[in-house]
Amino acid sequence: MAIYIKTLRFKTLITVVLIKVFLILLIVGASFYSSVSTVNANVVFGDFNLGGVKKDEVENYLRSVASNYEREPKSAYIDPETQSLIPHLNGFELNIEKTAEKIINSSKGEKVIPYLNTIEPEKTIEDYADVPIYQGHPSKKMVSFVINVSWGTEYLLEMLDILKEHECKANFFLVGKWAEKNTQIVDKIQKQGHVIGNHGYSDPYMSKISDDKIIEEINKTNEAIYKATGKKANFFSPPYGEKEKRIFQVAHKEGMTNVLWSLDTIDWQRPGSENMSNRIIENIHNGAIILMHPTEQTPLALEMMIEGIKEKGYEIVHMDRMLCPDFQKEDITKIDQNF
Repeated sequence: MAIYIKTLRFKTLITVVLIKVFLILLIVGASFYSSVSTVNANVVFGDFNLGGVKKDEVENYLRSVASNYEREPKSAYIDPETQSLIPHLNGFELNIEKTAEKIINSSKGEKVIPYLNTIEPEKTIEDYADVPIYQGHPSKKMVSFVINVSWGTEYLLEMLDILKEHECKANFFLVGKWAEKNTQIVDKIQKQGHVIGNHGYSDPYMSKISDDKIIEEINKTNEAIYKATGKKANFFSPPYGEKEKRIFQVAHKEGMTNVLWSLDTIDWQRPGSENMSNRIIENIHNGAIILMHPTEQTPLALEMMIEGIKEKGYEIVHMDRMLCPDFQKEDITKIDQNF
């Protein structure tokens, strides 16, 4: 009888222990399930805090807001009025699966940037080998300075100081012979964050020379720029603004993007700094590419232009940014960050 009672007590004790273990496992399991089945606390996407949202509901939420992240691609085209090549813009769409994965794997308090698929347009600038770019896409409230350099250094250095003071980036299209003689200035231009372009080697009228000579002019200048900076020039602008299609076709085959301008300071005529500045500011437009040279009147005009252009709400950018096809992605990211 005593043995039976002891056995019964032992079984009861075991049962109690097992129940307690089960309850502990149940609590731990519930906590673990909660942690793996919901988004971590204060994980934010767009204007919504997804903390605590069940993970299988994240994709449903993303589908409901996906249209906010859609941008249609825009093909490059020839402007019928100016005959300028208008650069293309890539389109974008929200990658729901990969964005959901980012949200699910985010740490507590993290702000998630959307994962976007790129949609290329039917036509890009590569489809127009013999047409130069005169301006950026008209949806961009940006302007870009093109400074053609074939002589002197005094006014150029003053212009560099003004650009630095105003935190502006520009584009310097260099003649190769000048670049060879002024390697330290070329290096300074590059180190200040400006874009360096190719303006031919010996400043010839390229319409009067052969294709082989054009290639030589381009390659020798690229070599001079690379020697001074360690970087290849990607943009080409022919001397004297010549527009013969053959020149652009040859340059394109050499891997160059052809660039001209939509606004001209006509500084080579020495019209006076104020007249130069007014000429630009009164005609400023989205995507404007503004031509100038390092003359004695240009530094003051440059300073006046910068102030006037900024007052009108335009951003002054270098050519890489002006022609970047992913501009609409920047727009999406800014919208997402400002929710």
